[in-house]
Amino acid sequence: MIEITGLPDHPLRLAGYALLIGFAVVGVAKIYGLLFMRWRTPFRVGTDMNVQHAEVVEWANGEGYVNAGGELWHATSKDTLSPGDEVAIATVSGLTLSVKRKSG
Repeated sequence: MIEITGLPDHPLRLAGYALLIGFAVVGVAKIYGLLFMRWRTPFRVGTDMNVQHAEVVEWANGEGYVNAGGELWHATSKDTLSPGDEVAIATVSGLTLSVKRKSG
């Protein structure tokens, strides 16, 4: 039988080392992502959102939720709207959109 030197003498000890190395690799990758990758993806909030149109998902009493840019946003409007209506984004105030019925 071929004997490899430098390996642990018990299979459970080898599995423990493999598990420890696996956690270390995942930990290093996570820290790398937290420290270096967060600057590569800018947040798209407010005027940087660059979305002009949205679709009403839920609406009642002048406010509700719209789907804008693939994300669900809280919205307000003076227009009477219902789910499925296409709306244009008038302004952005924090995380709330002010929308109006899409003309044409």
